[in-house]
Amino acid sequence: MSGAGVEEAMTGFQGQLQDFGAFYESTYPAAYRVAYGVVGERSLAEDVTQDAYVTAYRKRDSYRADGPAEAWLYRIVVNTAISMLRQRRVRQIEPLDPEAGPRPSIPDGAPAAVDHVALIDGLRRLDPVSRSAVVLRYYLDLDYQTIGSILGKSPGNVGVILSRSLDRLRQVVAPEHPGRGLSAVWSRGVSRHG
Repeated sequence: MSGAGVEEAMTGFQGQLQDFGAFYESTYPAAYRVAYGVVGERSLAEDVTQDAYVTAYRKRDSYRADGPAEAWLYRIVVNTAISMLRQRRVRQIEPLDPEAGPRPSIPDGAPAAVDHVALIDGLRRLDPVSRSAVVLRYYLDLDYQTIGSILGKSPGNVGVILSRSLDRLRQVVAPEHPGRGLSAVWSRGVSRHG
């Protein structure tokens, strides 16, 4: 990119962040979906998203024009989510066993709800970085390069993380929904919720 192109991109980004209210309104739904995908709980996702915006607002002048403003924000959301998950894990006295106890029953007429529950359950079984990669790729349809810049990984490493994560999700989600496959569960579970 030429010097004028970089300057123009930086001016556009700074313009977005100067009107932080408009930036917040336009990016909040996607930022919340990322947070929810990583933490798996609505109230915690709201806390993560709000904390991420506070951080973004405070650091808006330190941004380097090395990518879109949204990717910069998603990096903050992912880091905040992972940090909150670590804090919660430290606070837990006894880890919860996802296999213990009965599973909630869901009426037969609610396949999208079943898919959503299965998907979120599967995502919770992934480590936070893997969960983040899956959410960024399949919730937001970001490319490997952008995901890598958000997670601090190379695009090749992102591919490996996604491949392993999807294999793990197939092991967890697909057996609960025989004959439907992960792609059917994913498309129904993601497209209708979040």
